[in-house]
Amino acid sequence: MQQSPQHPTFDLSPVLKAYVESIDIWKKNYENLAKSAREIQGFTVEGFGGNGAASASALSAAAKTEIDAEKAVYDNAVAQWQKSGDDLFKRFVQHQVELCRFFGNRWEQYLSLPDQVAQCRTVAEFGNLQQSFLTRFASDYMQEGEKLAQPFAEYMAGLGNNNRA
Repeated sequence: MQQSPQHPTFDLSPVLKAYVESIDIWKKNYENLAKSAREIQGFTVEGFGGNGAASASALSAAAKTEIDAEKAVYDNAVAQWQKSGDDLFKRFVQHQVELCRFFGNRWEQYLSLPDQVAQCRTVAEFGNLQQSFLTRFASDYMQEGEKLAQPFAEYMAGLGNNNRA
């Protein structure tokens, strides 16, 4: 029993993995910020008699600097998360648009096939038409698969480079 050759399929899992990773990074940064805020709040409450009414102006310069640094880390993490989410969403939509164009062109070819078959006068003409159609069909799908895979490969390589930095 012969096995049919495996044809490459469009795999969305790298895109979803990148999206989940960006959410995990955002979550980790948010949790670190929340932990730091709790620590700073504990310092404020304990350092001023436990009444919690101390104002930001009563904090030491070091505490203010630490708060500002933590806020900057949080703001940077949110900005990176938003940018990666924006990039990912734009790429995803661009791929969807490209797929719609591709399938529109393919469907036009499918619709023209019956007219072309009707014009065939011999079995040889029909065979040549069929061969030409199937060759174009395979070529179109191969080119489209490569076109769609390239930006994702570049994006994933970019993620790998960013994680190493």
